[in-house]
Amino acid sequence: MLTISCDEKKPNVLAIDVLLTLPADVYDQAIQLNRAILEKNPDNLTLDENHIPHITLLQCYIVESDIPKVEQLLTGLYKTIKKDSLFANELQYNNDKTENFASIGIEKSKALMTIHKKTIALLEPYIITKGTQEAYVQNADGTPIDQFTIDYVPKFVSHYSYDNFNPHISLGVAKTTLLDSLEQNTFRATKFQATGVSVYQLGNYGTARKLLWEEAE
Repeated sequence: MLTISCDEKKPNVLAIDVLLTLPADVYDQAIQLNRAILEKNPDNLTLDENHIPHITLLQCYIVESDIPKVEQLLTGLYKTIKKDSLFANELQYNNDKTENFASIGIEKSKALMTIHKKTIALLEPYIITKGTQEAYVQNADGTPIDQFTIDYVPKFVSHYSYDNFNPHISLGVAKTTLLDSLEQNTFRATKFQATGVSVYQLGNYGTARKLLWEEAE
C-alpha cells in the first residue's frame, strides 16, 4: 500500500485503460453506430480519433511515475493474442428499458479471458485505490469528469473482472427504439483480430483519450 508522509510531494495519479485496439472494419462500425446515437442524444460519449473505440482489458488508477514499469511489464503481451480470432457478436442493450447504455458485445473467448487475467496479474502491484478528477484527461468544455466514471475505475478489478468481465466496445446511451433499429439494420456481427495492446489515459465516460504506450504490428 502506498503511504505518503506530510513532507513528501503527493504523487501524480493517472486513470488508465489497458486496451485492445481494433481493425478498420470494427472501428468504423463502432463510429457509425455511435454517430447514429449522437444524432438523437448529443449529450453522450463521442467516439473519434481522440476517443477511440476499443476493448478494455483493465481500468485502474496508477502513479504516473510507475508508467515506465507498467510499459516494461506489458511488453510482449500483444503477441499472446495477435493471431487469435475475436468475435463482435451482438449489439448489447436491455430492451426491457426505454433508454439504456449500448455497446458492441465481444464473445468471451478463452484467448480474451487469458489476456484479461494476465493484464491484471501484471499490473496488480501498481494499482492504487483512489483517484480524483485530476487523474483524467479533462473535458474541453471545462465540465467535471462525471462521478460514475470516478467511482467505476477503482471497482473494475473487484466488480467487473474475471467472471464478471464483459468485453465490449462502448457506444453510448440511446432510446431502445433506436437501438432496435440499429440492431436490425446497421449492426454486423464480425470476426476480427486485435491490432495491438495500448495504454491510454482515461477521459469522461471511460473514453480512451491520451495514448501513453502501445505495442502493435
